[in-house]
Parts: sequence; structure tokens; C-alpha cells
Amino acid sequence: MHVVASSTAGAETASPITYGVYWRETEEVTYGPSLRGEIDADVCIIGSGYTGMWTAHYLKKADPGLRVVILEADYAGSGASGHGDGFMTPTIGHNLSSLIKAYGADRAKLAYTIVGKSILEVQRFARKHDIDAQIEPTGYLNVATNGRQLRNLEKDLSLIQQLGATSLPDLLDGPGIRARVDSPALLGGFEVGGAMVNPHRLSRGVSRVLRAQGVDIYEKSAARAVDVRGSGYRVRTDAGAVTAQRVVYATNAYQHQFPQLRSMVRPMWSYAIVTEPLTPEQLSGLNWPGREGFVEARNLIAFARLTAQNRLLIGGGPVPYHYGRDMSDERMRARKPRDYLIGLLHKYFPSLRGLRVTHAYGGCIDMTPDLVPHVGRLPSGEFYSHGYCGNGVAFTNTVGKVLRDLVLDKQSSYTDLMFVGDQRKRYGAEPLAWAQAKAHDLTMRLEDGLPVRRP
Repeated sequence: MHVVASSTAGAETASPITYGVYWRETEEVTYGPSLRGEIDADVCIIGSGYTGMWTAHYLKKADPGLRVVILEADYAGSGASGHGDGFMTPTIGHNLSSLIKAYGADRAKLAYTIVGKSILEVQRFARKHDIDAQIEPTGYLNVATNGRQLRNLEKDLSLIQQLGATSLPDLLDGPGIRARVDSPALLGGFEVGGAMVNPHRLSRGVSRVLRAQGVDIYEKSAARAVDVRGSGYRVRTDAGAVTAQRVVYATNAYQHQFPQLRSMVRPMWSYAIVTEPLTPEQLSGLNWPGREGFVEARNLIAFARLTAQNRLLIGGGPVPYHYGRDMSDERMRARKPRDYLIGLLHKYFPSLRGLRVTHAYGGCIDMTPDLVPHVGRLPSGEFYSHGYCGNGVAFTNTVGKVLRDLVLDKQSSYTDLMFVGDQRKRYGAEPLAWAQAKAHDLTMRLEDGLPVRRP
């Protein structure tokens, strides 16, 4: 969709901004078949984002004879997996502080170690299967743009020390961090392991591998209801149904559409803008030799990165919740988040004020009341995973192994991880859910020192 909109906050110009996910322009999507009629399966997975696809992959590796079926409302990777910002990090849930608060330092350390390995496994998987996901193993930078955030960085380093790290990353001062990326807004920072990735190309590549493994992915086949049938389940779509012995809910921010999961997850909107490609001169002027993405050390995180085409992607900021868990596409065109992010672009890189913004878009991430992920089993027997808070690229690879073992009734080191088990904290029904979201937004703003009124 194209509309005439300003690429400079507050002014209208004739330069159109595309209100659509930039990544989707980097690889064309050809839809697979839709489900027609009744079929049987050993395992039916609802949702073909990273969670569903990694789970299917590891199930087929464990038992190639299993019939694994994935039902997808749109196309594989069309949700948060494919429209995220492409930071592949070891972060579990919202941040390290939330994780330690929920589970303690010892259990958090083990989980971080395992997820850190998943960063490498995803890269090896892409190389092995010739998936050109434009992966850059650069790591990323936690940065500060004010004194409050510098103190947050010091707290983060203290938390890393609690996890038993044998060596801590250096906390760079202003000149030190600006030698990594020459933004006058940056006052300090430290490096974290990870990688930058094109999330759309990665998800499309994984879907091709799954089909070659014998996984049936039915696109444009939304699961409308799950009925318990004896010792199994019947998952109904508009034009068919799957009868399966095991069912996995892997729908991320869409989990709330199923009644039994509605109180467990809340969809929160996250936004991004993308600029036109930088010229070689503009890129050289930024003095960004390592091309690491960077993330501001605050609750309502803001971040920047380069794409493979040397476009700037700026994202984050407020994550609004809309009454009734509204995820309608019209929210993608919200002007206030777009103008806020253009303001961040100018804050980070004032020398690029004339750079044209070509894309502005939003999408929903899944958040839980305690800001940490949960993997478990419902009283009716189905399995679920959610609560990545926008940090799922690497973590979902670990979750795929957890769900594999849960589905196969196998006790393992993965099923013993801290985030596996009953989710106790829940969201209330409307209007309480809306009031809770407003209160949470206010708390995070106050902690970040941001204006109380949404920008």
C-alpha cells in the first residue's frame, strides 16, 4: 500500500512512504497449498513462524516417520518471525532483569548458555541448507544516550556478573562507543554476542527445508477451533480439518485468538522505519566499520541497524496495546509511531536529516504478564509456547527442541529449563486488560524518563 506521507516528521511532501514490511520486498512469496478436506497426522502445529517450524524440524529429525502438519493462516513466516527487526540475540523475554527476577540467576545462566548456542545453530542451519538469510555475525551493542541509561548498562553488567561470567565486556565511554558507530547521541555501551539477519528470508528458507523433510505446511489455512476427540484432537479450518494425536499452539501474538490461551498473552504493537540505501559516502561518514546493530538501554527499547542493502532500520519505542486486542492492519499506518521513529533517526544521525524514509510499518509481538516466555501444556493436553517479547529469533530454535521433547513425552535437559511449566500469571478480561496495559506503559515510561503522554 502506498500513500503520500512525509519522510520528515510534521511535513507533507510528494515522496511516498510504503506502509508495508520492508523485508517482504527482499524475497517473493509463492504460496503453498491450502488444506482441503479431512486428513490425519501424528502432530498438528498451529502457526508456521519460527516456533512452529523449528518444532516440526526437530520432530522430523527425531522420528522421520512422524506425520507432522502445520496450519498457517497466511504464509510461512508471515507474522512476527518474518517482519521482525532481525536482531538474533541471546535475550530471553524482555530483558535479563525480568528473567532473573522470575527464575533466579542460576537457572537464568543455564538458559542463556543454551540459547547462546542456538545463535550458532541457526547460522549453521542456514549455511548447510544454502539459505541466503543475509546473516552478519556482528554481535550488537547495548548503548546509552543519557545518564539514566548509563546506570542501566552498569546494572546489566552486574547482572551478567551474577550469572557467573568469567569476563565482562568492557563498558565503553563516549569516544569508545562512537569509534564503533559515530553517532553523537551515544554516550557509552558494551558489546553483546549475536548476529543481524533478514528475518523474512530466513523464515522462507526454513519453510523450504521443512517441505523437503516431508512436513506438510498448509498456507491460507487458519485454524478456527480445536476439539478434543477421545485421546486426540480435531483442528478445524474453513475448508478442512486435521485429526492428530498431539497439537501445538505456535501462533505468537495471535495466541489470544484461542479461548484457552486468551488470558496468557497480550499482543503489543511494535514499529519500524526503513530508509533509502545509504550512498558509499554517507555510509563512510557514519564510521560504522563493524555494522553492529545497537539497542538503547531502556524498557521501551529503541534500536538501529543496517540492512544488507545499507538501508537504515530504526525501530522500537512505545509498544501500544489497543482495546480488545486489536491487531487490525490499519494500525500499521499509525502516524505517531512513524514520526517518533523519524525523530530517533535524526537523533542518532543528524547528518542524515535529508535521508528519505521509504517504509514505515508495525506488527505485534507477544508479551506475558511477567515479561518472560512460557512453554507448557494446557489442561486439555495441547502444548504451547509464547512470550518472546520481540526476542525470538534464536530463542525459538531452543523452544523447538523443548516442544519436540514434550510432544514425544521425553524428559530431557530442555524440558527441565526454567520457562517450561504452568504459566501462573494471567491478564484480566477487558476493560481490565486495557487498564493493565496503560498502567504498565506508564510505569515503563516513568522508569525510562520518557514523556508520560504517548508520542
